Amino acid sequence: MGVNNDYDFSLPIASLLRVGTSEAHEAAEHSQGGVRLVKGELNKEEYVYFLMMLWHVYAELERGLETHASYPTLQPTYNPTLLARTPSLSQDISYLLGVPEAEWQTHPSHCSLMASPPKPFVEYTTRLRELSGSSDPTCLLAHAYVRYLGDMSGGQFIRRRIAKAYDLDTDRGDGIRFYDFKKLDSSESANMGDLKKIKEWYRDGMNTGIGEDTTVKAAVLEEANKAFKLNASIFDLLSGPEGPVQEPRRPAVSEPTQSKALYDPILVSFGGLLSVAMTVGLAHVVYMGASSASGNCVLRGVDYWLRGLLSVA
Repeated sequence: MGVNNDYDFSLPIASLLRVGTSEAHEAAEHSQGGVRLVKGELNKEEYVYFLMMLWHVYAELERGLETHASYPTLQPTYNPTLLARTPSLSQDISYLLGVPEAEWQTHPSHCSLMASPPKPFVEYTTRLRELSGSSDPTCLLAHAYVRYLGDMSGGQFIRRRIAKAYDLDTDRGDGIRFYDFKKLDSSESANMGDLKKIKEWYRDGMNTGIGEDTTVKAAVLEEANKAFKLNASIFDLLSGPEGPVQEPRRPAVSEPTQSKALYDPILVSFGGLLSVAMTVGLAHVVYMGASSASGNCVLRGVDYWLRGLLSVA
């Protein structure tokens, strides 16, 4: 690829990225969904939906970084003990859904995401897989830079807003472990000063790994701008109250004005509904296989549906 002469490619890659991605960075920050996230305005279902997408993004990114851990441009910044976000995202999703960590991937919300994945989500994860499968995975560094340094910077402000929005205990950290990093030299939680040191270490590692090759710098810069745009597209999925995941609307408990007769058909037909649901669900499982992801989601979905119906009855 050609080198864009609008930038000073004699700069170290960390400095070049700060200058060369400023517009894309600002656009992502000021997207409507990004603003709602920062303000803590997402309902909990939307936020969990967002975390589920991030989990898949990080799973692809960190799988690629692990595969190419010894690659010269990636090795200086490879430190999964310090940086990996996939485990903490899984813990947060589990906590916010109120299910065991081993079960959230078969929760109806996640099954729905995977059954009808939105285009920006597919584009993001597909791009990461492409880079991971490349003979030169250098551009994975651009995505790691955008995500990890963002989590250590603006992510710390988001952490406080999320904790306040969902009444989470910041001392215990349940539901917000994604934003928790450890110190460079210990297992203690990092404060803002510690995070600054980690970011400095990361930038130094980037500069060492990339070196002075202007063609490589140009490729990483281009990919970093693409990474910001992909993140902005994910934010756009959270752009308003008509977003992808909505709060379920339930009748107010304080309004029992309906006569009991209106609810009698539900009680009378419960056995019929149960038979239909189980027949359809089991037929799907037989067709797809109980051990398949789809079959597992069906079983889990029927389980959640029955729990809800029984609680109403």
